[in-house]
Amino acid sequence: MSAPTVPSRGTSAYLHGAHPLRGHPVTYRITPMERQPGSPAGFLVEEAAGDLGVEDAWESTERSRLLMTAGQVRELVQRVTFHRPR
Repeated sequence: MSAPTVPSRGTSAYLHGAHPLRGHPVTYRITPMERQPGSPAGFLVEEAAGDLGVEDAWESTERSRLLMTAGQVRELVQRVTFHRPR
């Protein structure tokens, strides 16, 4: 089974909150990957320090990238929203 490797042309979702371990503000951009027949859904998840949202700022900042399953993305959303500063 091959994993999806190309981001879809759809819209990305942005998740703002606090890093679940370090507590500093963090922004995640979650982009669905093109799904191959017989493969589970996959997502490109990018993480950047700070509360980012403007595309220009996002593109010019350093960020890490991971491929995640739908279940891993759900867990990430739960962890980040649970630790979101109030």
